[in-house]
Amino acid sequence: MADQAVVEKMSEMQVDEKKKGGTQGGKDGGKKKPKNAAGQSAGRAELTTAPEYIDERLSLYTKLKAEHDALMAERAAKDSRAIKVTLPDGKVVDAESWKTTPYQVACGISQGLADNTVIAKVNNGVWDLDRPLEEDCSLQLLKFDDEEAQAVSQLHPLADSLLICFFLL
Repeated sequence: MADQAVVEKMSEMQVDEKKKGGTQGGKDGGKKKPKNAAGQSAGRAELTTAPEYIDERLSLYTKLKAEHDALMAERAAKDSRAIKVTLPDGKVVDAESWKTTPYQVACGISQGLADNTVIAKVNNGVWDLDRPLEEDCSLQLLKFDDEEAQAVSQLHPLADSLLICFFLL
């Protein structure tokens, strides 16, 4: 059923024939481009207008992102306090709740560590590097050579694919 809706939307789209390829001008001096077995031009086709649902989904994303940013700013202003972040070697780093991120802690240790860190574990839970710390915690910075970091890295393409499907289809 969703496939039918996509097919209908695609059939409604306009194609710019100059960009599609064929016998109309272009950098090839108007030479005819080769056709494939189905008799279609081997050039690329480009949409001149985006489907309506793209604008709807982008506006939904923009709205949700603004709400999230406002909530994070409110928490940072209202609930921010000094916290202690304990590293695996026992070193304790001072930070601020709702403002300091694992990436910022990594940068405080060394830029090389920050650049090579893929994901963090906060109180033994997986944590994005740009998500602010909320309370006193233990922090472990995982590089790509760590098995847990590799498992998370393998999930990112799947999550990205799902997001693309949601926003584009």
